[in-house]
Amino acid sequence: MTTPVPELLDVPEISAYAEGAPRPLLDRVGITVRPRAVVAVVGPSGSGKTTLGLAALGAARSGIELDGQVLLQGMDLLRLPPAARARGRAGRAAHLPQHPETVLDPVRRVGSALTELAGLGQDGRARRRAAAERALTLAGLDRHVLRRLPHQLSGGQQQRVALATALATGARLLVLDEPTSGLDTALAQELAGTLRTLADTGTGVLLLSHDLPFVRATSDRVVVLERGRAVDAGPTADVLGADGGARSGRVVRPRATRELLTAEVELGRCAPPDEPAPVTKTAGAGVTAHHVTVRRRSGDPLTGPLSMAFPPGSSTALLGASGSGKTTFARVLAGVTRPTSGEVRCDGVILPPRIDRRTAGQRRLVQYVHQSSADSFETHRPVLVQLADTGRLLRRLDTETATAEAIDVARVLGLDDRTLLRTPDRLSGGQLQRCALVRALTARPALLVCDEVTSALDTVSRRRVVTALPELLAPAGTALLFLSHDLPAVRALTTEAVLLDAGRRIRSGPVDAVLPTDQRGVHRPAPLGVRRTT
Repeated sequence: MTTPVPELLDVPEISAYAEGAPRPLLDRVGITVRPRAVVAVVGPSGSGKTTLGLAALGAARSGIELDGQVLLQGMDLLRLPPAARARGRAGRAAHLPQHPETVLDPVRRVGSALTELAGLGQDGRARRRAAAERALTLAGLDRHVLRRLPHQLSGGQQQRVALATALATGARLLVLDEPTSGLDTALAQELAGTLRTLADTGTGVLLLSHDLPFVRATSDRVVVLERGRAVDAGPTADVLGADGGARSGRVVRPRATRELLTAEVELGRCAPPDEPAPVTKTAGAGVTAHHVTVRRRSGDPLTGPLSMAFPPGSSTALLGASGSGKTTFARVLAGVTRPTSGEVRCDGVILPPRIDRRTAGQRRLVQYVHQSSADSFETHRPVLVQLADTGRLLRRLDTETATAEAIDVARVLGLDDRTLLRTPDRLSGGQLQRCALVRALTARPALLVCDEVTSALDTVSRRRVVTALPELLAPAGTALLFLSHDLPAVRALTTEAVLLDAGRRIRSGPVDAVLPTDQRGVHRPAPLGVRRTT
């Protein structure tokens, strides 16, 4: 008779409630994670994935109450006072949040933070330093990052540093919330291999993700959430199998599972957009960037010199590995980062390099939706009020008209009116990402810059955004610059592409000519190349 493997995490049943919410955020959800196992939780945006991940650590966002039992290596976290709960987690469980910037100290170098965290499991300065460097290597980063501050890193690099902070503690349970957001395909493959290695050495992983290929490549079991309830669960091969997971033997999967899988397949079948029709709205050349360069203090270029043109109605993808300079260039266009040299123009008129020097009319011309949607909202004001501010302040609309426009665009992107009335801290990452897109669209800009705007979206929401975005851009003749590692979305939304490496253009042309040969075909729901065994 074999001895049963003890659970690292056992949540027999957990519920979560928010004041004023019409239903529980979590409704009697149960989950178990054993050593050497990866358990994934998938589901649409707002289904409760992040709330469940926090609850598994005995934690919750402000205003949310938990009811149930959370056993971490046999210790019931919910029965402990907050301070004792934190001590009980230390060194046993580690958390990678959906927004990595929340765990990175903006004034502290990466090496210092990782070394301190390594002290939870290691004694002695040399051992702590070695543990910090190993965590960084497992996260796919070089040692030179140890000297960097968070603002000196790209979004993908910040994501991996945040992962390293979880790994540095030596915890046996990892709770990872959307760990592949902001990562290109190659880095996602490396991360899949890292999780496989960690699981093989006895670590248990609770993975919260919308990235179905990554889930297939790494997890043993899957739980599907919908509106706070676990509606499906089972071995990954059964729920999200190679046949699409719609059936497992004679079992027909629930509707929520089928919708996720159907949307994934349909995303891969989206046809590339047509060439833009002539737009009579503007007589000028749209937005152009001329010889833009941004340099570090050392003098090394972060990006450039780079010149690009975005005529009305055009759609361009800006591609490249994490850290290649895509976001830096996008921030220059929006006036958020000042270039070392070069200029940005709209219809031939030079735009001031700093956004605070641009007039309201000029700020409207280039709208930038960046990777970290949570940072772009004020925490204490309802989302709808903040969305309406765009129309009021940049287009001089009255409050009623601006609010109505924002609601109309939000509905097209799958956001209901009740969601818009909440404060940002009550929304999921995917909901916030779409709200940020709504705000930019209601400005009716000459150029919309989208930086990883699908990174927090489930397959159903991604399909909706990819389908709706061209229609929302067309009336104003808005040009699109799309920065993304989401290749199906790139192929569906853009006709031209520019590939960057170390801040410089290395290839440009039609999308299918610029994408690497092995990435040009139709996207299919397939593993990332790491074969999971149970």
